[in-house]
Amino acid sequence: MSLLGIAWRSIRQRLLTSGLTALSLALGVALVVATLVIGGVVRDAFSSGQGLGYNLIVGAKGSPLQLVLNSVYLVSKPIENIGWDVYQDFLPAKDRPDGVAGRYAGSVANAVPICMGDYYRSYRVVGTTAAYFDRLTLGDGRPFTFAAGRNFQASEFFGGVLGSTVATTLRLSVGDTFAPTHGADDGLVHDPFTVTGILARTDTPVDRGVYVNMEGFYLQEGHAKPIPETVTHATPKEAGPEAGGALEISPPKRTESPQAYREISAATKASGPADPTTGVITPVTQLNPNPSPLPLNQREVTAILVQTASPGGMPPELLAMGLKNAINEGRAAQAAEPVREIRTLLDLFVRPLELLLLLVTTLVVIVSAIGILVSMVGSSLERSRDVAVMRALGARRSHVLTVVLLEALLLAVGGGLVGWVLGHGIVAAIGPLITTNAGVSAGFFSSALPGELLLVPFLVILAILAALLPALAAYRTDVAKWL
Repeated sequence: MSLLGIAWRSIRQRLLTSGLTALSLALGVALVVATLVIGGVVRDAFSSGQGLGYNLIVGAKGSPLQLVLNSVYLVSKPIENIGWDVYQDFLPAKDRPDGVAGRYAGSVANAVPICMGDYYRSYRVVGTTAAYFDRLTLGDGRPFTFAAGRNFQASEFFGGVLGSTVATTLRLSVGDTFAPTHGADDGLVHDPFTVTGILARTDTPVDRGVYVNMEGFYLQEGHAKPIPETVTHATPKEAGPEAGGALEISPPKRTESPQAYREISAATKASGPADPTTGVITPVTQLNPNPSPLPLNQREVTAILVQTASPGGMPPELLAMGLKNAINEGRAAQAAEPVREIRTLLDLFVRPLELLLLLVTTLVVIVSAIGILVSMVGSSLERSRDVAVMRALGARRSHVLTVVLLEALLLAVGGGLVGWVLGHGIVAAIGPLITTNAGVSAGFFSSALPGELLLVPFLVILAILAALLPALAAYRTDVAKWL
């Protein structure tokens, strides 16, 4: 019988002890693998700008990281809104009402506005234009595709597109309606939107978004920018104290809510009038299916997603840096590079936490190795007679030493393989949770190379060190004492 076969038979003879030892090692390895894979997948997705078809975000002055987290990853709260005039600075002449190109138009390939602040069943509602899915792309250049339906059209004020996670979780289909709430899940219920399309899975934060036509978003109660109007009434007779009159200034007036642009009486409020006999409230969209767009001076945006151009072969990243500096010098808005901000976040918070988890799991593996040592020491005392018999039958000391080392190596490799499978199973089990909350795809076949490959030599060395003491004890076994 080969030395490997002898080692395997020795393990089988102490199956319970050997199994528990391998299991403890497997649990440690599983924790290490799961930590490496999850940390690696999340880090790579965020630091590489996965899912970003733009390289600059423009929003209100404040924390650039908060701007990125809110606009890109649909977490955190919006800082403030910026005026529509800021957005127009990025538009070419053909897209502006005055026919004059914006100051930044020459540096921009695409600029898409987004408006935020509403929710639907805990998912963020993003008001935007059809250009979001028609012009922007995923981070690798792939265009957005639809699993069902299509993108909403500019004329479909109350059309919306759902991310794959939203549609699957809430079981919504093309043609269904949904009514966002203002500010929070328990806020004012807005008018309903109709699902025109469901995005194919992207494994990005886009899957967790509810995207509605910005025109319909603006027409919801509380979304129009209030415009104070101060009117000065002065006639020659009342021109001033010299004429014996006084300057009369009317109090500030606010324009009517967006309902006025839906030609609905102010008394109906956002939900429309109630039927006096049934009490049923008719949505305003049914009262006026063709509302007028909100005037430009009442529009605000939360952020602008900017994809810089590359004139003359200039790298877009270089142009983005120059454009960022130019915008930040002004007072109206700030610009942030999403990839740079996320990398900063990872360096400051995520990476130290990942290292701490790795330290803890590594300690678990070391404790498991100590378990192997204890198991091997105990088994060596039990099989001293077996070792003596082997020596009497002609086995060399080196053979005995090799058998003990092989036994420990089998336990380590076996426990390591089980732990590797278990670790990837943990990733697969919590993968949907990671995708839902972070927009990052993680499954059984996700890997963290080369970290996982380094586990193999680590386990081999660990097994050898753990078995070295009992192997030497077996090596020095006195045959005459047991025979």
